[in-house]
Amino acid sequence: MTRDEFHKLYQEGEEATYALFEQILNRLIAVERRLAQNSNNSSQPPSSDGLCKPTLKPMPQSLRKKTDKKPGGQKGATGKTLLQVEKPDQIVAHRPEFCSHCRISLQDAHEITYSRRQVFEMPNPHVVVTEHRALRLRCRCCNKETQSSFPPSVTHPVQYGPHLLGFATYLHSVHLLPFARCAQVVQEMTGAAFCAGSLSHALSTASTRLESFDEQLQEALGRVDLKHADETGCRVAGKLQWIHVAKLRFQLVRCTKTLCRLFRHDNRGGVAVEDLRQYSGTLMSDFYSSYVRLYCSHQFCGSHLLRELTFVDEVLGQSWAGSLKAVIEQMVSCCHRARDGGVESVAQAQTLSCLFDDWVEQGLAMNPLPAPQNKKRGRVAKGKVRCLLERLQNFRSEYLAFLFDLSLPFTNNEAERDLRMLKVKSKISGCFRTVAGADVFCRLRSYILTCQKQRMRLLDCLYSLFVGKPKMPDLSPA
Repeated sequence: MTRDEFHKLYQEGEEATYALFEQILNRLIAVERRLAQNSNNSSQPPSSDGLCKPTLKPMPQSLRKKTDKKPGGQKGATGKTLLQVEKPDQIVAHRPEFCSHCRISLQDAHEITYSRRQVFEMPNPHVVVTEHRALRLRCRCCNKETQSSFPPSVTHPVQYGPHLLGFATYLHSVHLLPFARCAQVVQEMTGAAFCAGSLSHALSTASTRLESFDEQLQEALGRVDLKHADETGCRVAGKLQWIHVAKLRFQLVRCTKTLCRLFRHDNRGGVAVEDLRQYSGTLMSDFYSSYVRLYCSHQFCGSHLLRELTFVDEVLGQSWAGSLKAVIEQMVSCCHRARDGGVESVAQAQTLSCLFDDWVEQGLAMNPLPAPQNKKRGRVAKGKVRCLLERLQNFRSEYLAFLFDLSLPFTNNEAERDLRMLKVKSKISGCFRTVAGADVFCRLRSYILTCQKQRMRLLDCLYSLFVGKPKMPDLSPA
């Protein structure tokens, strides 16, 4: 605004000047609130906080509260202590040369007993070249020649073995190393002339052999009673694409069953979640509109809600949000105690849900609807706090479903943990250069995550892909 424009506005009177002042003030408040958001009080990832000085960036604050449990391993946890084995691979006997008393040679002395110590060591890896020869033999009876065939896994005059390819795939798909660094590690450890192109071909081969696994996994996830869903953006071939995750996890007395599927799509919602339109179970997700519009039952993520309440309490200074947050945390503690005690329901569920309603009502009273403005077209903005309160009021049962059904989790961390590794890969390796490469990575990660959560040895699983007989995890939903 120029000085002449401001002078003209000033001449129009106090009301016009105050309207401009109010507009500027509202924009300034909106900017300050946006700058006050971080990973502790919003859905922003920790990477968006930047590397500010401690005086500008608040110290990380976990939503977890202190308990009476001591640090370290908890009671009942399975330890991994290194123990001696009964049959070692090799034995090295150390004989004393002279008697420690009279200094006589003990070369011909009889062995009485021994004490033992064991060293667990990894052998120096090196490439073992195996030559397969298909022999041609002549029959003595009919004088005809017959040649043997090569094993099914030996298809080229020169090729890498399944162990080497499985190890390279393990480095890239499990530990997320870039192609060049994977090839370098394989070369340094084995001495083989391995390159990034060989790894790319190996990944494509493994993905092709997992096509039936991906189809069976997608079918199994459609039959489960509880499904976790989430999505995150990434750069694929220079464009924004979305990686979606659909996951099942339930815990029995002695085992934890997990099915996890990652897939890439051009869209974040809409047709990307088309397979969920016929889903009849309970969907665990954040409050994203494409998930909210689905007709299935819902449990919305509580961690997102707690972060939003933290922002309203600490930044905006509205005390009702802190009190509501304390009630929700008490709900979570009661659910944990009920599960640990083998109880099927929470005794204080109705009391806590009434407290939830009371604090929401107090929040609505502190944040009334804005007065309509006749001079402006369209609806008047309610503000983020008012929208949050109306959401809690309208979707009360979807946010508190975990309190009345102990089989439902409070957070969507199961899905978010698997997507978090994709962000780690983006930081280490950058974007995906091709769509096909992104699809290959998603299919391999689906297989790896499912096998890993079912306590299968990943190197053996990846090795089996290149043998041609993939080890399949249990895909039954129950």
